[in-house]
Amino acid sequence: MDRSYNQKGSARTVFILAVMLSALTLLGIAFIRGENMIDLLARVLTQYVVPVNAVIMFSFAVLLSLTVGVFVHYYLFELRDPFMYDAQAARKMSQAIHAPGKSADERMTEVRALLDKDTTLFGQVFRRFLHENGFAAPRPGKVWQALQDEEFERVKRNMMYFSLASVLSPAMGFLGTAVGMVAAFYEISIQDTVTPADLAMSIQIALITTVIGLTIKTIAMLLKTAVIHSIGRREDQLTVAYQRLIER
Repeated sequence: MDRSYNQKGSARTVFILAVMLSALTLLGIAFIRGENMIDLLARVLTQYVVPVNAVIMFSFAVLLSLTVGVFVHYYLFELRDPFMYDAQAARKMSQAIHAPGKSADERMTEVRALLDKDTTLFGQVFRRFLHENGFAAPRPGKVWQALQDEEFERVKRNMMYFSLASVLSPAMGFLGTAVGMVAAFYEISIQDTVTPADLAMSIQIALITTVIGLTIKTIAMLLKTAVIHSIGRREDQLTVAYQRLIER
């Protein structure tokens, strides 16, 4: 007898158990050390504020390098003419398709021979178009557009790194600021006298990570916008190339 797979409530149960275990651990440590949980957390954050900020700064460097690296990769490889579109090869294919005095089989044989030498994205789309017999479709342009969209989805696979950097960098910046502010005010609370200069210096140091995080987010969004614009221009180029291929 078949049994239906039932996993209702499992994720919720794990979440509740994790929250309860974390709360009990913190309460137990605070009870053993004889201090309340807020003071315990503030003291721990103050003790480890330097390594935490060091990790955050290192993460900023990784995110910035990743973003710039992906941008350079697009403009050196993915979006360059040798990888996208060969105008001379496309012209030869168009001439072969519309060659007078030849049968359809002879023309397709010549086109396939030319395609074997074409390693561009346009050639890849055209190979799939012929494999699916796109010329015989009621709306061949729609078939071409669908295949082209699928191939460009592969081109866009690295775009996620721009989104990752634009989300993580401000979040980590705010985390660094929050940790720095907690540490600064904890230090202030255990001192007898605090000057405005000390307070200003602590807040200034705490806010640096937010500034860096927002700066990296801005860079990532600008680079992503530039790449999206270039990809859109390439999509239009391949669509026009297809129209020129089938029209005389």
